[in-house]
Amino acid sequence: MIAKRRRGELPDQDARERAGTALDQIKYNHRVKVLIFGGSFDPPHIGHATLLKAAADLIKPDRILVIPAFRAPLKNPQTVPAADRLRLLKLGLPPMLPPRWRRIVHIDTRELLSRRRVYTVETLTRLKAEHSDWELNFVIGSDWATAWSKWRARKQLTRLCRWWTALRPGTPRRRIPEHFTLIRRPMPDVSSTDLRANLAAGLDCSRWLHPRVAILIARRGLYGTGLSAALKSDLDPERFVHTLAVRRLAEALARRWNEDPRRASLAALLHDCGRMINKKRLTRYALDHGLQVPLLRTVARRQPGLLHAYVGEDLARRRFGCRDHAVLRAVRNHTLGSPSMSRLDRILYVADSVSEDRRHPQAAPLRRLAFQDLEAAFTASLAAKLSHAVGQGAWVHPLSISLWNRLCAKP
Repeated sequence: MIAKRRRGELPDQDARERAGTALDQIKYNHRVKVLIFGGSFDPPHIGHATLLKAAADLIKPDRILVIPAFRAPLKNPQTVPAADRLRLLKLGLPPMLPPRWRRIVHIDTRELLSRRRVYTVETLTRLKAEHSDWELNFVIGSDWATAWSKWRARKQLTRLCRWWTALRPGTPRRRIPEHFTLIRRPMPDVSSTDLRANLAAGLDCSRWLHPRVAILIARRGLYGTGLSAALKSDLDPERFVHTLAVRRLAEALARRWNEDPRRASLAALLHDCGRMINKKRLTRYALDHGLQVPLLRTVARRQPGLLHAYVGEDLARRRFGCRDHAVLRAVRNHTLGSPSMSRLDRILYVADSVSEDRRHPQAAPLRRLAFQDLEAAFTASLAAKLSHAVGQGAWVHPLSISLWNRLCAKP
């Protein structure tokens, strides 16, 4: 406690030292409260802004650091270039925050500019070394929190900062690790994964994105937004009509059988993109890009059109930026099938075989059957396809025969 002195009396040396020590202690005890928000932001959306605002309202930080990853350790490779993601982030996240928080937001680009996978423990250790007076708080979405067991150096992470999250609809509280402080605010039911699929499928995502972000995505053709336009331009009109019909049926079947309708929609849009390549050039494309097509030389000689599924998978990845392995697999398997097919594979196979534009006699009955018994419709669709090929005297790929034999062997 600092002693009082009489009016006009100068403080003695001890008093001055005690006062100085007290002031130093006040300065030392002042910690800069920092809120960190990291992620891929691929793309940034209203869910990110809602979570960040909710965390800031509780923590009341002195500074907010938004740290976009070049490649998030727990995610697939980002689907657009780092420079584009940074532009989207600057355009889309701070403007959706209240002015009081917008003023203290700083976008830290060091992870992004490193052009490598940077682990969170590296970033937090660096920040602690550079700013010993910072009190770190890290907020993440519940999908990242539920994957905590996969994070690197977890014990060190809990020592470096305090952790916060909020539950997105459908995330059970029991899956959130105990060291997280739960922000009890309602969160929008939206994710970057869903948005990428919806954008690629040509669906309206404006309610989830800042208008400037939506404009830049459309202008740059990011996230496959140019997919529908490219298909309409490069497929013949009848094939494009078929693609849209397959999309409608695949999405409806996905909803019926508890599969992701967005995934089914995207797979359906992409399933015939290989037909953008002239049939005469399919073999050359497959050879030039080293595609792993079973019996490639035989297929090229006997039925080169069958290559379009494999070429389509490659185009979906290279040209349209699809990184969803389930979607790519469905595109690859939609023509020949394979001995082991996922539910999404089967949905796309059936939707392609019996879409509304198909005019063969079995199409309508099999469409109805597909909503009652997907497996029966799948088997019947394969049987119809094999029967047609045999009736035309066409060569049948061993993959399709193997698939049929496997189905027949089931009890």
